[in-house]
Amino acid sequence: MTPFVLSVSLMSSSLLLSALAVASPRTQETVSQKPLTQQPQPEKLSPRTVNWFIQQLSSADANDQIDAAVQLGSMGPYAQAAVRPLTELLNASRPALQYECLVALGRIGPMAYDSSDAVAAFLSSSSIELQSAAMESLRQIGTASPQAELQIQQLAQSENVSVATTALRCLVMLSGPDNDIVRGAVPRLVGALADLQPDVRNEAAMTLVDIGPDIVPEVSVAFASPTPLVRLKACEIMAAIGPAAKSAVPALVDRLQDENELVIRAAARALGRITAQPDIVLPAVQSLLKHPAVSVRITALRAIGEYGTDAVVAVPSALSFLTDQSPVLRASAAEALGRIGDSRSEVIIALVNALADQSAAVTMNAANALSQLGAPAVPSLLPLLADADYRQLAVEMLGEMGVAAESAVPALLELLTKLEDTDEELRREVFIALGSIGPRAAVATPEMMSLLDNPEAGDARAGAAYVLARIGERRALPALKAILASSENEGLLRSAAWATVALEPGNKSNAALVMPYLLRASSSEMPLVRREVMTAFATLGPEASAALPVLLEHAAGDPDASVRAMSLNALTEIHAPAAQVIPIAIVALEDPDVTVRNAARYVLGRQGPAAMEAAARLRESVRRGDTFERILSAWALVHVDPSEQNREAAIPLMLTALRSAKPGIRAEIATTLGTIGKQSPDVRTALEAAQDDPNPMVKKAVGEALANLNGAR
Repeated sequence: MTPFVLSVSLMSSSLLLSALAVASPRTQETVSQKPLTQQPQPEKLSPRTVNWFIQQLSSADANDQIDAAVQLGSMGPYAQAAVRPLTELLNASRPALQYECLVALGRIGPMAYDSSDAVAAFLSSSSIELQSAAMESLRQIGTASPQAELQIQQLAQSENVSVATTALRCLVMLSGPDNDIVRGAVPRLVGALADLQPDVRNEAAMTLVDIGPDIVPEVSVAFASPTPLVRLKACEIMAAIGPAAKSAVPALVDRLQDENELVIRAAARALGRITAQPDIVLPAVQSLLKHPAVSVRITALRAIGEYGTDAVVAVPSALSFLTDQSPVLRASAAEALGRIGDSRSEVIIALVNALADQSAAVTMNAANALSQLGAPAVPSLLPLLADADYRQLAVEMLGEMGVAAESAVPALLELLTKLEDTDEELRREVFIALGSIGPRAAVATPEMMSLLDNPEAGDARAGAAYVLARIGERRALPALKAILASSENEGLLRSAAWATVALEPGNKSNAALVMPYLLRASSSEMPLVRREVMTAFATLGPEASAALPVLLEHAAGDPDASVRAMSLNALTEIHAPAAQVIPIAIVALEDPDVTVRNAARYVLGRQGPAAMEAAARLRESVRRGDTFERILSAWALVHVDPSEQNREAAIPLMLTALRSAKPGIRAEIATTLGTIGKQSPDVRTALEAAQDDPNPMVKKAVGEALANLNGAR
């Protein structure tokens, strides 16, 4: 099976640190008090933790029981072992305990499917709180009996708007957005956006988003509401739907003139998420750059940046904000310039000057923008290599560019030869930059080979091993294996182990030699090192099965998104037990980082029917997110549950993926369509049109898919 390419676009932590280093002390203190980016780190869980709280469920103290239920619910799918005792406690006579058990079972999610009948019993409760908790729990579990669905349909028509809204959201999950009752209730949901209860307003908005793009015309009516909060909610709904809400663009443009500042900002954010009709949107959003409220101007700059190269007309305005009094406006301007991608010299010069800003946020965003501009920015960064205050930041920016920084290789090598022994951190960053350039840095091979073969080169040998592996220089293998056989330098051994796997990916016999060092390297403080180690585990496949505990830990709780994503992928490649992988993947579907969410979808799809409990969540994500997220969700869904309903929902999305720029995706989609598209004329037509794909791998996959379809006739 050809894996989907999990692209990672993240600023390295070292680049952030360098941005902080060139900021003023006052700014550093401000940033340290409120980090620019925060990734919550989940509590490290162990069976003992879960089991302890399970034991507490049997306590004679009702408060202990309630606390245990709350704690178990906070663990989500990891508390699967608690499903049975929590379900049994639903028979307790204490409503407070019953409520917390219902909530906990819902948070455990699809892994609590065995409790669905017991949960559904509360649909008949006289307590609205328990009734609503049961519906929300069933929505999160994603399954209910036909009788329970019938009850929920009845509750969806309740006169109590809170009950009805909760029931409708549950019904969308269980029966899909095309359910007649759901469709008929859309006007009522739109009306509920004006409800006096915040919970009802929020539930109505989320339900409308769950239903999907078809509600856009009906929600657009809310833009004319005399109530600012309703107009605000309508904007937020359009933002959540994203590009599929493009028909709402004219109405959103009108809201940019709203009398309420919050509505203006919400409309601008929505337009930035939809990114349609730039000829209409950009002039209107640009006009907001003169708004008296700083917060509106910030939102406008960010929305403009979302339009990428289409927003080049806004570059002069963005440049002017690089010298604004507000550091947040300056940072937003730098970010927008990076997203727009205008590489003209005046833009590059302005961004280089912004590196000296007193605000760390501005420095960081300017550095990130220059990295995004790529090759055209390299000549302006090279002089910074001679500046002691900026050279490390410059090196890291070049590393972020990857292959686009090819022309900087000679300058990086020259810098390497001038560094003192005390410049350990900068030397490391030079090696990382050369490695990120990859095969295009081949001119560095002689210097790297010389370092690798020199026992007196110290830690530089580890950096050379990394660069040579990234270049793909297989002539380094004898030296690497000699190091593994005789060196006592732990850092060098770890680097040599990783490089050996990277240069000989098909040689599984290396596993016994390299695994001890890779396992120790997995606890490195550097995200790059951890990510590369997870990549090595994935490359070794089942031979790296000893890494299972490490991979589970990093997939569930590594603070770096790219490490979480690669750990998920590696769990699939080492053939980790489904029972251990699926709960983590289900949790990862809600990760704030799109790369992790997509990795989770890929993992669940690879598990096939064993991940059936995730089908409801995947169906939901087919309707949400950007195009690639929806395509990947559709692909995973038909592998997990290839029902007729799921195939019908997935095929249109997957047909669009046959035009992906990535051959691996086109090949995998073709293979899947050959399996699920036997009754679809559109699939046959699309595959026949793809027979001339220029990529041999894709061409072969298309041929096999058509043969499969023809064999089904």
